[in-house]
Amino acid sequence: MTAALVCGGASAQANPLDAFGYGARAVGLGGAATAVSTDVAANYYNPAGLAAAEHLRLDLGYAFVRPALTMNGGDQNVDDSRGFQGGVALPGELFGRRVGFSLGLHLPDERVSRIRALPERQPRWVLWDNRPQRVVISSSVAFETLDNLFVGAGLTYLANTGGTLDIRGDVGLFDVELTRLDSAVDVDLAAVRYVTAGALYVGEGWRLGLCYRQDFSLKLDLDVRVNGAVLSAPGVPVVPEGLFQLRSLNQTLYSPQQVFVGAAFDIERWRVSADLGWLDWSRFPTPTARLELELDLAPLNFDLPLPAEPIAPGFHDIIVPRLGLEYRAIEAPWGRLDLRGGGFYEPSPAPDQPGATNYVDSDKWAAALGMGLALADPSGVLPHPVQLDVGAQVIRMTPRTYLKDDPADPIGDFTAEGWALGITAGLGFDF
Repeated sequence: MTAALVCGGASAQANPLDAFGYGARAVGLGGAATAVSTDVAANYYNPAGLAAAEHLRLDLGYAFVRPALTMNGGDQNVDDSRGFQGGVALPGELFGRRVGFSLGLHLPDERVSRIRALPERQPRWVLWDNRPQRVVISSSVAFETLDNLFVGAGLTYLANTGGTLDIRGDVGLFDVELTRLDSAVDVDLAAVRYVTAGALYVGEGWRLGLCYRQDFSLKLDLDVRVNGAVLSAPGVPVVPEGLFQLRSLNQTLYSPQQVFVGAAFDIERWRVSADLGWLDWSRFPTPTARLELELDLAPLNFDLPLPAEPIAPGFHDIIVPRLGLEYRAIEAPWGRLDLRGGGFYEPSPAPDQPGATNYVDSDKWAAALGMGLALADPSGVLPHPVQLDVGAQVIRMTPRTYLKDDPADPIGDFTAEGWALGITAGLGFDF
C-alpha cells in the first residue's frame, strides 16, 4: 500500500534577513538601502553597489532581535534572533572599469538550524516561527558596465536538513521480550542557494537602484524504514518479512521572489532614501508535512487511515514601502557623525482563517533609529576612520482577530498581536 497524506507541519517563512534586516546602517534606515548599500550589506540589498565602493571594507557586527508574539494574550515563545553579521567587500578596477566582490555571513550563536513541526490546526505565527535559526552565507560580484552604471549578482546559501532513520530486526506480537531492533541514523546538513541580482546608477547627488531576489524553499526530507519479522513465539513468524517505510517532506522555510526599486537623494547634509518592494507571496506553499507511506505485512491485510489533504494557504502578493533619512550632524578632522531614522509598512499576505487552518500573521509597522560614528586613527596606523554603526528598530504586529465559521471549531476565535525589538551594532574598517 502506498499513499500520500498530511501529518504534522513545520512552520515555513522567510529568512532572518527578510524579517529583521542586515547590517546596522541599513537597519537604522528602516531597510531603505537598495540605492545606498556599498558595504557587506550590499550582498542582500543590492550587489551592484559593491562596485561603487571606494575602499576595501571589513565589517564585524552583532544583531539581536527579541519578538514578543501573543495569541489571546498568551506568549507564543518565538525564539530570539541573534548572532554575528559581517564579511568583507573588495572593490577594484578591471580594464578601466570598477569591480567589486564580497562575502557576507549571518551566523546564529545558538543553533545552526531549527525545525519545529506543528499540525495544520495548530495556531502559529507562520512567517516568524523558525526565522531566527538559520545560517546565511552570501557571495556577490559587481561590475561597472557604463560610466556610473553598475550591475551585480550573487548567491546566498542557507542551511538545510535531511536524514534517514533505518530500523531492522524482529518485533514480538504478544511478548515484548521477543523484540530486537537495531537502528541507524544518518543526518545531512546541506545547503540551498538562491540568486540575488541588482543594478545601480549613481548620478550627481542622486542614486537609483534595482534588486531582484529569487524565491527558495528549505525542506526537511526525512526517511524512516523498518524491516523485519513479526513473531508470535520464538522462531514463529506471523509476518516473515515486514516492511514499513515513511517519507516526510516538510516545508521548513520559504522566501518569496522579490523585486525592490530604490532611490536616494542628497540635499546638503541630508540623504533621503526610499524603497518600494513587491513580494510574491501568492506562491506560498502549504506549510505542512506531506508523507508517503508504504506498508507490507503479508500475509496480514492491514490498512492505515489517511488524513485529509492539506488546505492551500491562499496567500497573496504584497507591496512594501520603506523610507530612510540620514543627516551628517558633524564633520571634523577627527571624524564625522551621521544620524539616521526610517521605517516601513508590510501588509500581511495571509488571508483570514475561518476554517481548519490557523496560519497567523498581521500587518507590520516598523520604526528605526541609527547612528554612524567615524573616528580617525590619531596614530595614523589605519588609513581611514574606523566606522561604528548602531541601528535599532521596533516592529509592531497590529492586533488581528480570527473568526471561525464553525461555532464548534476546536480552536475557536482568537486575537493575535505582537512586537519585535531589535538592535544591530557593527564596526567597519576601510583599507
